[in-house]
Amino acid sequence: MSTTPSEAVAARFSDLFDVLDTDGDKSVTWADYQRLVDRYTSGYGLDPQERRARAVEEAYRSLWQELLRHSGAEERLERERFVAAMHAAAEDRSRSNPAEGVAEAAFDLLDADGDDRISGSEFLRYAEALGAGTVAAGEHFGAVDTDGDGFISRTEFVLSARRYLFGEDSGAGGGFVFGVI
Repeated sequence: MSTTPSEAVAARFSDLFDVLDTDGDKSVTWADYQRLVDRYTSGYGLDPQERRARAVEEAYRSLWQELLRHSGAEERLERERFVAAMHAAAEDRSRSNPAEGVAEAAFDLLDADGDDRISGSEFLRYAEALGAGTVAAGEHFGAVDTDGDGFISRTEFVLSARRYLFGEDSGAGGGFVFGVI
């Protein structure tokens, strides 16, 4: 296991930091993640107690706890510490990977009709909840629909998140799984 992220991965995690730091206080806290979860919940018109909403919140809470564990911080992460903790959590194979758990929960949120695949319209709704337009949504959808069948399978979705976390391609489509649009 690598101890430091490559330049491309570190830049990607730094971009993720910028997306998460919605209050502009130069740190990421659980409140920042909660605001992202709230965007999903309101964007889908879900009651926060609904199963899909709770699953997304629990997945992000698990990721947050792993970031704290890997960083040694108690409640806030500045950029450098966040990047290092995100890298460590993403590569930690000693337990269930919380970043992939986020991808799984997000997939279930997007798959509104429960057919175990994401259509273009289901993906567009997600992109709109994140504040992305139709063009950006189409680009991300095309990047993730690697077999070109017009749907995103669970495997394609989770693999897109892995490519975002570990790949050297700075344009990896899976960043939207974590709120990057």
